[in-house]
Amino acid sequence: MNLNATDRITILYNFILVVFTLIFRVKIAAYAYHLAFNLSLVLVVLLLSFGRKGSLPVRAVSLWYPLVLYGLLYYQTGLINRVVVPQFLDGYFMNLDVRIFREFPGVFLRGKYGNAFLDEFFHFFYFSYYLIIPLTGILLFRKEAKLFEGFVLQLSSLFYLCFVIFIFLPVEGPIALRHEYYHQGGPFQTIVDFIYAGGENPGAAFPSSHVAATFLVAWWGSTHFRRMRTVYWLTCLFLSIATVYCMFHYAVDVIGGLLLGILAILAFNRVGRKRHDEETLRGTCKE
Repeated sequence: MNLNATDRITILYNFILVVFTLIFRVKIAAYAYHLAFNLSLVLVVLLLSFGRKGSLPVRAVSLWYPLVLYGLLYYQTGLINRVVVPQFLDGYFMNLDVRIFREFPGVFLRGKYGNAFLDEFFHFFYFSYYLIIPLTGILLFRKEAKLFEGFVLQLSSLFYLCFVIFIFLPVEGPIALRHEYYHQGGPFQTIVDFIYAGGENPGAAFPSSHVAATFLVAWWGSTHFRRMRTVYWLTCLFLSIATVYCMFHYAVDVIGGLLLGILAILAFNRVGRKRHDEETLRGTCKE
């Protein structure tokens, strides 16, 4: 086997879910399917690691597979997120939003009737989340495979942490209000509604993984592609606003996502510096 760091944390996350499922199997509908799913993913990761030294296409798949797993593992959290806490905590989060901002931020930003242009503008930036991650991955992969591996490792670590929080802290988000304010919209609203209907599961609002992941991606993109720095950070800014404007998230979800993204970057940089210092020290000792 040729397991890399991303393989190891992916296997660890799936084993955590296996243990969680076994402990709470009485409360989990069709728990055997969850066990089979997570154990199958472990097997797939192991098989891919065997082929990492093979042909270029196999190696590429073995590096890119986490981006496919994020969606599957994200969806799974919505099936098991009311095992420990049986009810959504939206009442608390909505009250917190109103206490901090004096009124509900989503309604304040959009207004009662909204604006057709702004509705589409912010739905586009909400949708950009599904573009910015793979596009940044492609740019990094073309620049240097090692850079791409580091990017996927950090992104995977951040996502898996978010998924664990979703399971133990179920918050649905202001979706009921969204259904009240958004009806027939433009193409990007239609696309977002389609994605939400088919790929979302309730209970993954806090912290906003959209915001946390986009902040991390913007940091990577602006660091390694300096000419695109403005594009990355503006995308992060407008996407963060869009999560509230489009009423998928509470404002405190966005704050939580930003804090998590910042802490992740600080932690990853600290680990990177420590590893660099250790490698430098070993090289000095050899001399």
